Amino acid sequence: MDELNRQRRVIDMMITAHAVLKDRYNAAASFFEVSLLICSVILNTLIFVDAKFVQKFTGLTEDQQKLIIGLSCLIVFIISIVMLQVSWREKGSSHANAAQQLFALKQEARDIGALPDDPGKQLIINEFTKKYGQITNMLIKIPDKQFNALKLVHARKVELSKMIDKYPGSRLWILKIRLFLTSFKEKTQK
Repeated sequence: MDELNRQRRVIDMMITAHAVLKDRYNAAASFFEVSLLICSVILNTLIFVDAKFVQKFTGLTEDQQKLIIGLSCLIVFIISIVMLQVSWREKGSSHANAAQQLFALKQEARDIGALPDDPGKQLIINEFTKKYGQITNMLIKIPDKQFNALKLVHARKVELSKMIDKYPGSRLWILKIRLFLTSFKEKTQK
């Protein structure tokens, strides 16, 4: 039963890590996609609209417009290459898939924990442990360089959740400040 509880804690932490990575990768992908779109609109506007018309509304001379066209072309090219190389959208999808699979695993562990203690329960736990190992080995890996920071995000999330339960009428920002201030105390073992 201790191993099942350990696996549940690991799964919970991994769900948080994969969800954070999914959000980061999707935000980066969205930022570059929007940047690409904006530069493309600027580029098309300056190329296809008469320079004198643009000058009348913006005050930009033809030379300034040519400079903006050149910079926009360069930015579009750079963003396109970056997006092809890093594939943030695909990484975000992989981490979203990992979080979903882990959530299903977490639900299964919860159900097993609720079973009455009898000899059959240990067999179910053993089968779950095998499944746990198979699923976690197939998932996209959490980058080593980011693991500790993501574990810290999870620990803060857990502590903040406990504080919300304890002080349900409080403002979230006050609880975050309190959590920050108490974060410098050493954790005591129970």
